Amino acid sequence: MNATKPTRRYDSRLIRKTRQQPRLQRTAWGFVTIAFWGFYFYLWAPLVTALSWLLGGQLAWLQLYEYKQRVDPFIVIALPVMLVCCSVLLIAWAEYNRLRFAGKERRNPREDVSLDEIARNLGASPALAARLASGKAVTLHMDDQARPIGLTEQTLPG
Repeated sequence: MNATKPTRRYDSRLIRKTRQQPRLQRTAWGFVTIAFWGFYFYLWAPLVTALSWLLGGQLAWLQLYEYKQRVDPFIVIALPVMLVCCSVLLIAWAEYNRLRFAGKERRNPREDVSLDEIARNLGASPALAARLASGKAVTLHMDDQARPIGLTEQTLPG
């Protein structure tokens, strides 16, 4: 990485303190988010409907709801059997993958980052970065601009 070009990955100005916003404003933004998610799902509705009709959704609707008070014995037997088969297949697949990948590290190892780079990206002193790297469980103290100014090491039980 180029040492002269600053990175924005750990830019302390990007941290937002949502709990300091008024409750009404947070609630309003929550409703706005729900509305946009609803609109997003509404946009997918024609495709889902078309796929349902192509895969026999109309026939299923007729069989289950249009014929009044009529129980189809095939449905009564087939649905529980399909449920059990799908469950067994899913569990078998999960167990196969668990046995196949047991004891194997599949993630790529990451190269270590220098303490100077940690300090620069966090906006902290090199001494604080060294203490942060050596601690197992710490509470990081921040200033008003969300830059680390100190830390308290936690004692772990046992």
